[in-house]
Amino acid sequence: MPLNFIDFLENWGNAHRPSMLRKDSEDVLEWQGRFREKLDALRGPVPERLPLSVKQLEIEELEDHTRTLVNIKVSESSDLPAYVLVPRNIPEGKTRPGVLASHGHVESGMVHISGVEEGPRNYGRWAVEAGYVTICPAWWGWPGRDGHCEKVGDRDKCNVIGMAAAMYGMNLTALHIQDGVAALDALCARPDVDADRLAVIGNSYGGRTAMWLAAFDDRVKACVASGSMNIFRERSLKLSSCGIQCLPGLLQYGDVPQVFSLIAPRALQLQAGEGDSLITPADRDAMAETVREAYEGLGAAGNFEYVLHPHGHTLSWEHAAAFLERHL
Repeated sequence: MPLNFIDFLENWGNAHRPSMLRKDSEDVLEWQGRFREKLDALRGPVPERLPLSVKQLEIEELEDHTRTLVNIKVSESSDLPAYVLVPRNIPEGKTRPGVLASHGHVESGMVHISGVEEGPRNYGRWAVEAGYVTICPAWWGWPGRDGHCEKVGDRDKCNVIGMAAAMYGMNLTALHIQDGVAALDALCARPDVDADRLAVIGNSYGGRTAMWLAAFDDRVKACVASGSMNIFRERSLKLSSCGIQCLPGLLQYGDVPQVFSLIAPRALQLQAGEGDSLITPADRDAMAETVREAYEGLGAAGNFEYVLHPHGHTLSWEHAAAFLERHL
């Protein structure tokens, strides 16, 4: 009987295990340097960045914060829409920590995360209510950057644009990392933001982008990644991952636990919800242990926190808020 494609991938993966998993005796910093260098090579080409340019499009004064829709020029070919949320009454000359709140596959993207519409994933609005200057960018395929979606029809919008980008040697993970860096640049350029106190937070795909940004941008001092404690090997064998989450070729060298381990010794909170059908408990718990070992190897065990909450596939703001307050 001919093999199906899942059998093919499983056999290939069994015969070609990741080659850069950290050994117990291996120095964490030395391993991080080698692994990050390999991931840099996997990112592939992206458009050349332009000097930072932020244009205000709409401003709304709310009771406790100001919400501004902005457009950030990323490259000659790419603009990044985002909502910037600023607490009211920041004293002149004073600064606040900055937070990038990354949306997941929630239908309305940054519109939902920023609190323009009420819902269970308003963690961008919750962040500004807690006193953080917050930016909520739009990823490709969601409001603000979804003009192409009418051509997608019933197909998966992530996979379709992922395949299209691959024809040019690009991938959406690298493009979203570039977008996220541009959003952090916009935060750092604000006079009311302390650029030494930046965090990224997100749930589901938002947790995944938080992971990639924190792994590649050392300006991120704290990361809260929720709903993203699944491994790409499992996702590949279930044919269940969309096409914008992973750098091509990652499984030759490591997997999600290794990417999260690049964030050490900076503050990292991994969240998972009981009953989250997208996450396998055994993989989740093994991942937490792998990441914890990296933090311990750097003498920074206190900067890592693993939260298992009862709320399913959501970000627990209660736990995130306490963590951010401690580390920012």
